[in-house]
Amino acid sequence: MSSATDSLYATIRRRIMAGHYAPGTQLKEERLAEEMAVSRTPVRAALHRLVGDRMLIAAAHRGVFVAEWTRMDIAEVFELRSLLEPYAAKLAAERATSEQLDGLRRFTDRMEALSRPAFRDNLPEIQAANHGFHSLVIEAAASPRLKGMASNLVDMPMILGSFYFYSDADMQRSIQHHRELIMAIEAKDPTFAQQVMTVHLRVTHEVFMRNRQA
Repeated sequence: MSSATDSLYATIRRRIMAGHYAPGTQLKEERLAEEMAVSRTPVRAALHRLVGDRMLIAAAHRGVFVAEWTRMDIAEVFELRSLLEPYAAKLAAERATSEQLDGLRRFTDRMEALSRPAFRDNLPEIQAANHGFHSLVIEAAASPRLKGMASNLVDMPMILGSFYFYSDADMQRSIQHHRELIMAIEAKDPTFAQQVMTVHLRVTHEVFMRNRQA
């Protein structure tokens, strides 16, 4: 697969995950090719790959559309995260480097700075910092096999978009969980780190599902 297709695939996938395209939106080759200043061939290949990922749905003679995620899809993603990321946090407490700890602090400090006075003014930047934090915890686990399984879950649309449901109190609690996880990793306490991440993900899931039902 060409580098142009890889780049387009990453860009379009990131947009879908960030909510740039609403569920059901039709993605047209010609428009995307014009917007991104490329031919339609790599766009077509990237869209085909996203159909394979179930990020897009192909409708006969109509084109491709952004997929909608069912309650079962969402529950499964959160359940898988709750199995893998606490284990990543446990390993990170045993293996993280001082540089990785510094990185976790920087991501958390950035989230806190962006959350005041009104976090909704900076949601894309906060989401990026949060994504960086969770990705770095997985990296700090120093397990290529775990990284391969967990990284895709962190990138799922409902994970990246969960902050849209947060209240100010929810946001500040999430940031505090990050600080507690840093404390556990710095203390090299794997049990503490695993517990913090478990609670953190459980709260995220509950906030998401409570608001989705509303």
